[in-house]
Amino acid sequence: MSRSDLIRDGTPVLPRKWFRDIASGLFTAILIRNRAAHLLGWFMLAATSILLADAAIALRDGRTRAVAFGVHGAAAAVMLTISGFLLLD
Repeated sequence: MSRSDLIRDGTPVLPRKWFRDIASGLFTAILIRNRAAHLLGWFMLAATSILLADAAIALRDGRTRAVAFGVHGAAAAVMLTISGFLLLD
């Protein structure tokens, strides 16, 4: 495990992130299952803040700007676009 995969206290990052990612996926599945497109749009708009925070954390942890904005920024842009289309519905 590389140093970049650890939070400052030595705890691995992934065990802390997997719960957030699974919970977000479950909320999304519930909203899709109930055909709540407008509510899903608002949820995705709010969830975009997670990606922006991940980009800030990546920068703070010394990762390159290309990684921070290329990975997390691009995903945030896609989510903003999709949430916009869902909110227009």
